[in-house]
Amino acid sequence: MVLMLAVLTVSLLMASVIVVPLLLSGARRQVLRTGRPEWLRRLVCKLTTGGGGSGAGAAVADELAAALNPNKRVEIEHRRTEQLVRHDSEAGAPPHATGVDLTTGRAVIRRH
Repeated sequence: MVLMLAVLTVSLLMASVIVVPLLLSGARRQVLRTGRPEWLRRLVCKLTTGGGGSGAGAAVADELAAALNPNKRVEIEHRRTEQLVRHDSEAGAPPHATGVDLTTGRAVIRRH
């Protein structure tokens, strides 16, 4: 009986750590999106730096979804690597193989 009560207590604590911030973030987004009620929107804008959002609620939602769906974990890891990878337009291409001059409206493709 004590073990079951301990498990229930830990489960409720974990649920409150995950669910409460998620619900508050959703309510905050709704207030900022609709602008109603006006007094709450002003209060949220005053208490939030920049009046926008940090995206922490979305990150928590993504991590929760990743815990339940392995494909979401792959998507999150792909997004993280995309942020770190540098994208060059000419990477891997031979030098001066193509060129687009926007001022004259000409595109040049040379064959080697």
